[in-house]
Amino acid sequence: MSTKPHVWKFWRSGGFDQVCIEQADDLRFLADLDPKLWAALACPTRGLRLDEQSLKYLDFDGDGRIRVPEVLAAVRFILDSLVDPQLIFGGLSLQLSDLRQDTDIGQRLLQSARELRAMLKIDDSEALTLEHVQDRARLFPPDHPNGDGIVPVALSADTDIQQAVERIIAQGTTVQDRSGVAGVDAAITQAFFENCRNYLAWLSHRPEVAGLDFDQAWPVYSSLADKLDDYFARCQLIAFDPAVSEDLNPIRERIASLATGQIALDAVDAADVPLAQPGPEPVLNLAARVHPAWQATLDELYRTLIQPVLGATDRLDLSSWRRIRSIMQNYASWKQAEPAWKPAADREILQAWMEQDMEQRILDLIESDCSVKKEADAIIDVDRLLHFQRHLVTFLNNFVSLRDFYSRRNLAIFQAGRLYIDQRSCDLCVEVDDVALHSSIAGLSRTYLVYCQLSRAGEKDKAVVAAVTAGEAGAIMVGRHAVFFDREGRDWDARVTKLIENPISVREAFWTPYRKMAAMLGDQIQKMAKSKEQGIEKAASSGIDHTLTSAHPQVSAAPTAFDVGKFAGIFAAIGLALGALGSALASLMSGILALHWWQIPLVPVGVTALVSGPSMVLAWFKLHARNLGPILEGNGWAINSRARINIVFGTALTQLATLPDLAERSLSDPYAEEHSWKRWLLLAIVLAMVFIVFFMRYHRH
Repeated sequence: MSTKPHVWKFWRSGGFDQVCIEQADDLRFLADLDPKLWAALACPTRGLRLDEQSLKYLDFDGDGRIRVPEVLAAVRFILDSLVDPQLIFGGLSLQLSDLRQDTDIGQRLLQSARELRAMLKIDDSEALTLEHVQDRARLFPPDHPNGDGIVPVALSADTDIQQAVERIIAQGTTVQDRSGVAGVDAAITQAFFENCRNYLAWLSHRPEVAGLDFDQAWPVYSSLADKLDDYFARCQLIAFDPAVSEDLNPIRERIASLATGQIALDAVDAADVPLAQPGPEPVLNLAARVHPAWQATLDELYRTLIQPVLGATDRLDLSSWRRIRSIMQNYASWKQAEPAWKPAADREILQAWMEQDMEQRILDLIESDCSVKKEADAIIDVDRLLHFQRHLVTFLNNFVSLRDFYSRRNLAIFQAGRLYIDQRSCDLCVEVDDVALHSSIAGLSRTYLVYCQLSRAGEKDKAVVAAVTAGEAGAIMVGRHAVFFDREGRDWDARVTKLIENPISVREAFWTPYRKMAAMLGDQIQKMAKSKEQGIEKAASSGIDHTLTSAHPQVSAAPTAFDVGKFAGIFAAIGLALGALGSALASLMSGILALHWWQIPLVPVGVTALVSGPSMVLAWFKLHARNLGPILEGNGWAINSRARINIVFGTALTQLATLPDLAERSLSDPYAEEHSWKRWLLLAIVLAMVFIVFFMRYHRH
């Protein structure tokens, strides 16, 4: 490589110098370019409108972020692979002669490209293109090893292995093979069979009693165990002290309380009384009647548990019950130890896999797949080269510089589409994952931002933020609906969910004080009108009350005396107010008349500057501080420069509604409001006053 220093070209846009990457030498010397001159230092792989596979190849460490070292590694890969790196600037195909033979990677790519052409049956005269490798299943057939250490079902011809892999995949944990289909790797396989061993070990400790079906007996036992414990406890207490026999048999007292009326079937709550009448001998006579609420359950318990354990008997003594409880408690302990993981295969199949050493057979197949890793990775490198040839320059023009965004020739990779709202379209739209997090950072952009929730039939909802950089806020508000078109031209329903309000234009700032004053005046007028309306209603109500009381003088109140002093004070206050207003107007007119004739037109200009000036100055500073960086940093970018959005560029990013060229426009509006003669009269009075002022000023001098 020549020792002559490289001459970099920069172009200024967005308020900072951006490097031009236009030729092969720019790639060769990119590693020497000071990273402080790069537009960005890192970006996420999500939310970018660039080929997904190319982004995965750029993310060498697979952490979901692309950084400066990874970009330089991609550029080195291009330099070591191609005879002329200029080929990636617009080149769409790859000939074998384009690959270097003086580097290891070039030689490996050359050999792999030949094998790939043979595998894809590409004619010798035909160049390789990205379209040739888009079908991953064609590039890496699932029934052939591809070096990724992942086994899909089709990789083995052994039906037993196929069945086992299918069951492992059905368990829910899978990885994607290079062919694009689901498969299993060594970690998944080992974890699956370890779980199988634990599950089989648990099954081997299952309690067994001849003739007893635990699964059938357990729910019946659970519902009746406490009642049987209660019965035998009562029997033991009676055996200890026979005097408490009646106290421990509340059924007679409960029934006696019901004897005087009609008895319902459920009049005696089964929870309040023993299973059967207890006696001094702790034995339950199974042939005798028990409480009707428990008879059917006891019969089921006899069939499913007592008879299989004790045999045919009509007696259940305490020792036999303790034996049954011990058996069922062992079963309960075993059930409690049941593994959370359950296999998607029967016990017999699992045991057969263990006998066939199925785990090792699958691991051997994985090892066999990994044995061709070097050859398969070389094919991956050819695929990587074809992807970089098509998309790397685009990425560089959105990372090293922001050329695509500021040149307006192509949409930047972070631009999600276009939002149409309130007679304008916004091109700076960025997809957002977390609106709350993004807005906490994006507010520093000093830009008017509109967050929208997008929805479309058959698609997952998502959110975007749009920058409004021209015109006025108008009727934009939370809850308003709009339409969003993505990069593929598909339309989405959009609903405004959040606003970050900042000045949009100097023109808007000029009118803002007057709009605020008009709004304040309107509010005051509405308050006055409402107060007057309430006064009228009160007066009308008082009149009605007076009429009613006049019709019934016996309930009328004494008339109120007329207060002359009170009304005199009111008239005096009104006079003082009118006098003050007249004095103010006279002082204003005197001040205007005292000016020179050429100073008088400057009065409205000065008043306008006084009212609108501060708002316009503040807006001017904010508009010149608008910055793209925080909008992208809210999504995880590391922007390395102050990417400004000045007034001129902002006007290009947001287009306002205009009539087409050569459009014909009719000014006749049949529903236009009629102009009132009062407006013309007011205008005539104002002009007359101006004329009088000038006339009096002229004759004074």
